[in-house]
Amino acid sequence: MKESGLRGHKIAAWVIGGVIIAYCYAFINAITSASENSDQCKALESAVIAGHQIPTSVSQPGKPAAFCELGVHFPLLRTYFTVFIYGVLDRAQQDAIIESLKTAPRPNAKQILVQFFDKENWRPWSDPNSGRSGGNRGPETPIATQWIP
Repeated sequence: MKESGLRGHKIAAWVIGGVIIAYCYAFINAITSASENSDQCKALESAVIAGHQIPTSVSQPGKPAAFCELGVHFPLLRTYFTVFIYGVLDRAQQDAIIESLKTAPRPNAKQILVQFFDKENWRPWSDPNSGRSGGNRGPETPIATQWIP
């Protein structure tokens, strides 16, 4: 009797382990279709920049402060784009940017989460010994958020 119970637990453990591994694989697969998503992100960034006044980025000087990245909805692993826009405080300008994103080409029709921030919270660092430098983002709270289906 104990043997069959133990055997049932072993089978359940293998099944649960297999499901966890499959889910992790699906997650990695969802976020690594990089080239297709990179091109679509660039198109969304272009839609934000074209015809709109976007301040210059602190984290990437010389580039407008508008960025895009791929996100994943849990638990079903549906992907979406997040567009981050810094320094656009006027609501009418924000609405115009939203309209531009609504009409931007989206071949696979992923949802878009648009987040507006008052400014970039960029913390630069440098290492004089190696000559390396960079930075990282500090905590940022959006001033406006909009989903585009």
